[in-house]
Amino acid sequence: MVKKILITLSLIVSVNIISDEVPEKINFSQKIISATDGLSGKQESRIYNLKASKNRISINSSRIGRPKLDSFKNFGAPSRSDKYIIEVLDKDMNVIRMVGLGNPFYIHVQHMDFEDRHIFGGDIERNFDIPVPLDSNAAYITLNENTEFGLKQINAISLD
Repeated sequence: MVKKILITLSLIVSVNIISDEVPEKINFSQKIISATDGLSGKQESRIYNLKASKNRISINSSRIGRPKLDSFKNFGAPSRSDKYIIEVLDKDMNVIRMVGLGNPFYIHVQHMDFEDRHIFGGDIERNFDIPVPLDSNAAYITLNENTEFGLKQINAISLD
């Protein structure tokens, strides 16, 4: 009985010593801002109208105005299921915003009388708005593909 008590006490003391040596969480220096951080439907933002395909991205126009609620609903924070991700970067190439797009460049079509075909979709170009807070110092927008090895940059444009 005494041996069981001594073994139990020694285990408790050793577990307590080991648990004190666990390091604290690592703070990452790169802060990724969520898709809606600093944005509101009530405050004005710089809104970039982008034309994008799976191979490139370009800016159609930019304006200052209030973002539509659709831009918050359609595109949110990136997830593993997003095939394409847009990053808004500052002049030092630090991430200001990341927006998950899903796979907006492939359209799946189901149509009668096409059952004998093997292709039921195709690649398309899309136009969409990306709001960026006015107080951010955005300098670049990049289109990235989410691969099994991480983000692969497809195209980058300067916001001069």
